[in-house]
Amino acid sequence: MRAQPQSPEERRKSAIKAAARYGSMGLQLFGACLLGVFIGRWIDGRMLWEKPYGAVFLTLLFMLASLVSIFRQLMRES
Repeated sequence: MRAQPQSPEERRKSAIKAAARYGSMGLQLFGACLLGVFIGRWIDGRMLWEKPYGAVFLTLLFMLASLVSIFRQLMRES
């Protein structure tokens, strides 16, 4: 079945929706990394660790969790 041709206004709205959707996914990943850094640095300070073990571990953990979430969102949309 062939899709109906879209008007320029509909195409513009569709492009804005796509940009907002994918832009929010990027912000989600960035926010998760930032949260991991701040919480990890706080833990490093509380544990008196000289090396940033907590910051590195939590940043990677939060990044992985965010990537899994983004992947699930993309699979749901397909």
